[in-house]
Amino acid sequence: MSSETAKQGAVTAEAVASELRALDASLDLLDEGVADAFGIKRGDLRAMEVVSRRGRLTAGQLAEELSVTTGAVTGLIDRMERMGYFRREDDPSDRRKVVVLLTPKAKARERRAFGELGQDMGRMLSRYRPEQLTFLADFLRQTRSIVDEIASRSS
Repeated sequence: MSSETAKQGAVTAEAVASELRALDASLDLLDEGVADAFGIKRGDLRAMEVVSRRGRLTAGQLAEELSVTTGAVTGLIDRMERMGYFRREDDPSDRRKVVVLLTPKAKARERRAFGELGQDMGRMLSRYRPEQLTFLADFLRQTRSIVDEIASRSS
């Protein structure tokens, strides 16, 4: 490989890293605006996203996913339940446990807040061939894995 090709590769990797940082900042701004519109904290919005993505979760599972104590997640669930975003339900597989679900109100607010983004992303992704989508999914999965690993070491 020539030094010019190596230099172009480094510039490309630098450009990708720069775009990832810019995307992270844009997502932070979006989350901040949505949390404000919902009248909740950013951590509450994160919990809402986890429950939306994963479906019904026990308090312990939610605490683990958020990397917080079960005591902290109980307060979060109580707060989100009072605001009408979460509801508790008996776990059908173990009646001693309770699971947390999004309420219809939460689902509707989530659709209004993120629906346009989802539609625009769907249109954008439809331009890519299946093998390109496979590459993008793999890239994002590996990026998230690296970020999660570093985050776990710093907490």
